[in-house]
Amino acid sequence: MTLVTTSRRSTPVIRSIAKDFAFASGFTYLTRGKHGLREIAGDNDLFLVIECQKSETMLTVYTNGIPSLCRIIREHKQGIREGPLFRGVKTSDQKLGSVLAGSCTVEYFDNDQLILCFDGPQKRYKQLVLIPGVANEA
Repeated sequence: MTLVTTSRRSTPVIRSIAKDFAFASGFTYLTRGKHGLREIAGDNDLFLVIECQKSETMLTVYTNGIPSLCRIIREHKQGIREGPLFRGVKTSDQKLGSVLAGSCTVEYFDNDQLILCFDGPQKRYKQLVLIPGVANEA
């Protein structure tokens, strides 16, 4: 099972991104509460944590309990989806796409920036502009 969660004290924006990402990818969203990363890692081979560290919003992918990929969310845009719902993610980030490809549908597109797009419920559409970050041990 693949999981999406947030930091323990997340903001409404971070929760919205995490919930919509889980919806689009078919992953399970977990309200973090008192769950520690070790507890989550024990139950899930692959999980994503979206959290605020210092003044930056981070998306960290954990594989077998170890941070394997980190992206800083530089900018996020929310809009209204036009057209049919796409179940999966669209990205120009080859590394992120390859990590997610085994767990959800990934569609690639060309862009000079690292972009991650996905459809949320109720016609929401999110676009995240990413930059590479450093995956730190938790």
